Amino acid sequence: MSISPGFTLCFLLYNDEVLMLHRRFPPNQGLWNGVGGHIEPGESPHEAVIREVAEETGYKIDDPKFAGLLSWEGYEVPPGALAIFTATVPHKNYINNFEGDLAWKPRKWVCTSPEVVDNIHVFFPLILAGEKPQHYHFRYHNGQRVEDFITNLPEGFDPKKPAQPNSGLFEEQRGAYLLSFDKERLQLDVIEDFLARQSYWAQKRPLDVIKTSIQHSVCMGVYHHGRQVAFARMVTDQSTFAWLADVFVDREHRKKGLGKWLLEAAIRFVDERKIRRMVLITKDAQSLYETYGDFSPVDDSNTWLQRVRPDQEQE
Repeated sequence: MSISPGFTLCFLLYNDEVLMLHRRFPPNQGLWNGVGGHIEPGESPHEAVIREVAEETGYKIDDPKFAGLLSWEGYEVPPGALAIFTATVPHKNYINNFEGDLAWKPRKWVCTSPEVVDNIHVFFPLILAGEKPQHYHFRYHNGQRVEDFITNLPEGFDPKKPAQPNSGLFEEQRGAYLLSFDKERLQLDVIEDFLARQSYWAQKRPLDVIKTSIQHSVCMGVYHHGRQVAFARMVTDQSTFAWLADVFVDREHRKKGLGKWLLEAAIRFVDERKIRRMVLITKDAQSLYETYGDFSPVDDSNTWLQRVRPDQEQE
């Protein structure tokens, strides 16, 4: 079994206390968790946790201790994994961040409080007791943790080796906004709220259907200080055809060029693969796609649009 963690989670220790983050955004919104974040392509978990701890707390840690792998399925974000670390710090003077509020908490409280992400109660006491690094897997159903598994680490796993050396996932930063093709960044609660409750085309779409559509699509998300604010997906054979669907931008972040940015990224993806035909359906955004994507109507309904590049046909 091979596991490629996409995130890090670090518990900073000072005497009998642990630095915890009260999360402002999903996942685990409103709960206390360790600090950490995304592992960038080509970065090892060890390198990522040093960078993330510095960015989120101001602490410069030199030798974080690898404590295990955590993976999940059925949770509010797509299935994934993270690398767990601990590190001892010399003082309690941290720098706060936008992700939430930091505070020092007693170790016992971290291991038992209902205000803490509940899977921490499973693995953190073992880590504090000096257990060897292990693989902790958690299965969720309807928002509840239903099964826990503790097994040996995958053979040959090395936290100092790049976790995703060849991911090829496109990401681009523009000011405070990040556009990413990485599905592990997607926030299902945001996507479900817009599609099933706000959009005109996907009203009452079940969460299971949304999850399956994401699983079988190329997905793009735009994030503002860690919170997802835009989304689009493409159904494609990555050779001849692509269907752009479920494009949305959060109302508070409209008129900032995010829709155009998603379209640019989708077209770049299509053109890099020499995909000949790209289609979409829209009720009210024809001008966006015609002006910035060179789309044209398929028929008189003016709802089906297509972008055809005869010169892009692969041999």
